[in-house]
Amino acid sequence: MPELPEVETYARYFAKHALRQPIAGVDVRDERILADIRKETFVRRLKGRQFTEVRRHGKHLFSRATGKPGDRATWLHLHFGMTGDLSYYRDAAKEPRFAKVIFDFDNGAHLAFEDVRLFGLANIVDSPDDFIRERGLGPDPLELDYKGFEKLLEKRKGAIKSLLMTQEIIAGVGNLYADELLFQTSIHPRRAINRLKDPEKRALFTTLRRILRTAIERDLPPRALFHHRDTDEPCPKCSGTIRKMVVFGRTTYYCASHQR
Repeated sequence: MPELPEVETYARYFAKHALRQPIAGVDVRDERILADIRKETFVRRLKGRQFTEVRRHGKHLFSRATGKPGDRATWLHLHFGMTGDLSYYRDAAKEPRFAKVIFDFDNGAHLAFEDVRLFGLANIVDSPDDFIRERGLGPDPLELDYKGFEKLLEKRKGAIKSLLMTQEIIAGVGNLYADELLFQTSIHPRRAINRLKDPEKRALFTTLRRILRTAIERDLPPRALFHHRDTDEPCPKCSGTIRKMVVFGRTTYYCASHQR
């Protein structure tokens, strides 16, 4: 499932290809991709406008669609689920096979939101801030300072991996990067939050931000767990062995030696 780094990549792709181009038409190929809005309303709220701003919060992408002065505030909201993707093209022959929504621009180009398994969604919201508040999403880790991160850990007793993956506590981290963070900080996925020492909390915060920024640039080093997620694989960090278990309902990989 796309996590924060992948959605940040989509946000940059969207900004590069779709901003400041008048929207000539919106083609909804499969209404099941729409969240809680009718096809006709979705099209009407976007056609004739242009995307002028892109914003990401956790795993959610938002883009402001600006129209005439005085028009109602309109933001496109995309969530990529497990198989969502974006594709910008000019030649109709290059249209993605699983395109669910296609934005046609005045210059003849197109932007497709594709999703093979229909786990993603497209919607219209009036305000990203209202959406974040109404859904109870936690802060984005790349917009969080250490004091804010430390506060998230206060008075909590569950497993640290469970906290990292709870979007209502911290938005954007999923299974892959939670495992990577705990691997790189040598913390066991089931370690109780209230037993973490101050240096470990600081390491979690700084390492999380470093991992996410490195992943955005698609430059995770060969010794990262990311490249060794398999049972009985030699640990790339020490002489241990990679094991797996289930935490928070998800398959979890860790080193049996340095993550005690």
